Amino acid sequence: MDKNLLENENRNINFFILNSMDDWVRIIDERGEVAFINDALKDALKKSPKLKVYLDENIDLIISNSNSIATDTTMIEEKLIDGKYYSIKSSPIYLGDTFTGTIEVYRDITSESILKIDLYNANKAMLDDIRFVRRIQSSILPKNGTYGKINLSGIYNPADDVSGDIYDLIRIDENRTAFYIADVMGHGVKASIMTMFLKVTMSAIFDKHPDFTPSQVFLNLRKKFTRLHIDSSQYFTAWLGIFDFRDNSLAFSNAGHNCPPLIFSKEKNEAEYLLVTGRMISNIIEPDEYIEKKLNLHPGDKILFYTDGAIEAKNEEGNEFGLERLKDTFSESCNLAYVHEKVTSYNWQAMDDDLTLALIEYEKKEENEA
Repeated sequence: MDKNLLENENRNINFFILNSMDDWVRIIDERGEVAFINDALKDALKKSPKLKVYLDENIDLIISNSNSIATDTTMIEEKLIDGKYYSIKSSPIYLGDTFTGTIEVYRDITSESILKIDLYNANKAMLDDIRFVRRIQSSILPKNGTYGKINLSGIYNPADDVSGDIYDLIRIDENRTAFYIADVMGHGVKASIMTMFLKVTMSAIFDKHPDFTPSQVFLNLRKKFTRLHIDSSQYFTAWLGIFDFRDNSLAFSNAGHNCPPLIFSKEKNEAEYLLVTGRMISNIIEPDEYIEKKLNLHPGDKILFYTDGAIEAKNEEGNEFGLERLKDTFSESCNLAYVHEKVTSYNWQAMDDDLTLALIEYEKKEENEA
């Protein structure tokens, strides 16, 4: 077969392929003149005068880049043309080592782009909602300060934008104040909403039953929780103590909280765990009772409350900070900022769990006191 005839036949086959494409295709030679446009683009030009204006402007851009990287590299960009979004792929054409022009392919990506925009707007709205929830959640925590004989300070660091951790002080009457710390299973909005349920419900229980013991409070809390009829996998742990200023005592119970508070006694000059057993609060675990313990407090006693983010912080080798290391740290210094710094510096990557610390000093002594 004649060589020229073979080349013409191959060229016709190539043009047939380009004309069968739904994408717009055009070829611009090295002088910036249009050498070919496929049928899809011809039809579009008939319907949209604005399209021709854009295409002419794009030729000027190609000519201006004819001596640049554009002659060596395939360029991809996205543009809005006559109300639709297009992905434009421009590739140089070479015969041997000679640059002979550029082929452009215009693909309609309007649906994909609108989907991206919708997803972006939806994500933005969701993030705005989450930030709003976080502001609300932070605002329901008690402020650092003195409440009767209790001086409270806290540090609250969610692993995500919102947290499943909560702690609170509830004034029962002029002689008694309750304190609890809780850790809801999971993270995110679902867990944070559960903390708000805890906040409201605990306050309501003490308001209606001011003489309840910690054990009675937990049993009543579980009853109200099961009435929600939520997913059976949802649960939370909590520790609750009631301070009685009349005899300087602390009565407490534990609902599955595997982070026993640490008390540093000035008399003993060491930290000890406030240990008491009890089951978590869930829909599927029925507790028979919550054990209660009671101890006497002295001026200057300090109690550290925390969630499992403190003890599950991991170093580079994957070793957890752990209960004993936390106890040793608290024994070294009962300063909350010191404990927080030790935990966060031990952790070598982003925290996997919410980290909440709270410190109560009973009948805080002034610095100039003995």
